[in-house]
Amino acid sequence: ATAATGRPRLRLTVTTIADQALVMTALALGGRVALPLLWVVFWFLVGAGCRHGKRPLLLSCAVALAGVAILMHVEPWWRENLAVGLGIMLSIAATSVYLMALVHRLERQAATDPLTGLSNRTRLEQAIAKATAARDADKGQSVLLFIDLDGFKYVNDAYGHAVGDELLQCFANGLQTRIRRGDTVARLGGDEFAVLARHVHGDAGARAIADGIHDILHGLREIGGHPVAVSASIGVRMLGTNSADGRLDVHALMRQADSAMYRAKANGTDKTSFFDETGAGV
Repeated sequence: ATAATGRPRLRLTVTTIADQALVMTALALGGRVALPLLWVVFWFLVGAGCRHGKRPLLLSCAVALAGVAILMHVEPWWRENLAVGLGIMLSIAATSVYLMALVHRLERQAATDPLTGLSNRTRLEQAIAKATAARDADKGQSVLLFIDLDGFKYVNDAYGHAVGDELLQCFANGLQTRIRRGDTVARLGGDEFAVLARHVHGDAGARAIADGIHDILHGLREIGGHPVAVSASIGVRMLGTNSADGRLDVHALMRQADSAMYRAKANGTDKTSFFDETGAGV
């Protein structure tokens, strides 16, 4: 899987470099006649950033700046018009900074739940992939917790969606206050949430996190002036507990955490269940 991922990245890197290098070659060979091609430099900047993200944008910018700098040293017309070359370099840099800020904002919006401000499913999947690829036994395991709110439907039906949304936001804020640096909290949709915690020491550490989540809901007794009684069913999937985990993809791990969560819900409200290979709840 790593090799398969590496090939598209290498291809993208080579293509990004080749695009700008081609324009610079045309400018070098054509001299002043080729100056109208300068718009293509900015076209490639926009394409690299909007289609592929910040890293290709930075690479495209670096190649373009290096290309113009070389032209200013070796090509007669460019040597005679250094001020023009400097102006073009500043324009490339300014355009790249603006695009970088725009791409960063769009990436954050695409990976954020609009109601709670938490990460969404896409960002959670990325975080799980990163955690499973960089496990460090000396610092503890990673643990994935799936959370479903018991009693949320009653609150939503009895008091309206505005109160239901406020409840979700309050719970999300509670989760964020307990998150540690490097952990990920996500809303998967509806009243389902997930926590990916790093550097957890065994089942006891995972259960302590789950107990903390239960405590958040125990403290939510009133929302928008209405009494509420909401608890959580939590499914726990320890990551890296056996050699077979390395062969599982992100979606398989998430399905297993989801399965444990539904097992907790089947056992009653306010329960925590750990996934195991036999399918029995813990």
